[in-house]
This record gives sequence, C-alpha cells and structure tokens, in this order.
Amino acid sequence: MIEPGLEGVNCTEMQIQEGGSYKHQAEQKDYKNSKYKGVNRGHLFPSSHAHDLDTQTSTFTLTNIVPQVVSFNDGSWKTMERNVRGTLKLNCKDANDQIKAYVVTGAVPNNNKTKLNNRVNIPYLMWTAYCCENKKYKKNKKWMAGAYWGLNKEGTGALDQQTLGALEIMLNRYYKGKDGPVKVFPEDCPRGPKPTTSP
Repeated sequence: MIEPGLEGVNCTEMQIQEGGSYKHQAEQKDYKNSKYKGVNRGHLFPSSHAHDLDTQTSTFTLTNIVPQVVSFNDGSWKTMERNVRGTLKLNCKDANDQIKAYVVTGAVPNNNKTKLNNRVNIPYLMWTAYCCENKKYKKNKKWMAGAYWGLNKEGTGALDQQTLGALEIMLNRYYKGKDGPVKVFPEDCPRGPKPTTSP
C-alpha cells in the first residue's frame, strides 16, 4: 500500500512513501496492532460523496481516516452522511445539474490516554457542516447551511441537523485560540435556520 504523507517538518506537499514508518501520522499497523478492537477506519471525506471512482479510491488513505467506534461509524454517522448527500442532491446544484457545495468534517480529540497502538488519538466527537447556494433562490443567490455532530461512542443515537451557528458555539467550547472564535465557513453561509442572501 502506498500512503501519501506529510512527515518532514518543512514538507509543503504530500510525499509518497512506500512501506516506510511514520512518526506524525497513522499507519496500517496502528489499526492492526491495537488492543481497541471496537474501532474502525472512519472517513472524514466520505467515499459516498465522491463523484468518480478515482476520487472515491483516494478517500481510503489514512490521511482521510480517523478511528471511529464501529457502531457509531456504521450507524449514526453513516446515516448522517447519507442525509447530507440527499440534502446536497436536492438543494445544491449548479447550472449543469451537478452538486456544488462546501463540506467540512472534523474530529475533536479525546484528552484521555486512549490511543490506537499508543499513537493515534481516538476522537471524542465528530462533526460535519455543509454550505451551498440554494438552487431554489437562483435570482437572489441565497445560501443555506447545516451541521451535525455526535459523540464517537457506543449507543450514540440519531444525529439531528443543527445550525452552523450552533456547531460553531459547540466547537468554541473546545478550541479557544489566539486567532479568535471558530468560523467553519465565511459570512455568506447562514448561522441560523434561514437562507441568507449573498451581497
């Protein structure tokens, strides 16, 4: 298996290394050698969102993967990914009837010592957000957005759609930095439940 990596301190682009050992990113052996058998490889960019086979294949690199609890990944998270895809297909198409949307997915690290192979953090929670021009408002260029998040654990129920604003409030509880509050998308994307008009 060839895995692109960002190993060097001064690396600005992905490097292809075959069969090497990595210090700063996950490896296949982290999943195989882990005592935590209740987790699997969870996609950040879902393979189901890919528009062609090459793009779909590229989603299986470990740089696009985080450890997810199996029942969460195969249940709540998978259902949410399908719901987002349905929303994008219905509301976020360009003039050529192709989906045109921005989707960002992230993981909030666990601050306990639970790690795969004593190296790879198993996230506390996962989140995703989307923003697009709503095709229902072609003349006024109105934008729509939505967000989901859930705890990466057994028994997490259905993930209900939330507003982008609610996601950013939640993320700011975990990330308070010198760069100011977390903003997942620019201002065109509505923070509340209603579409906004682009300036």
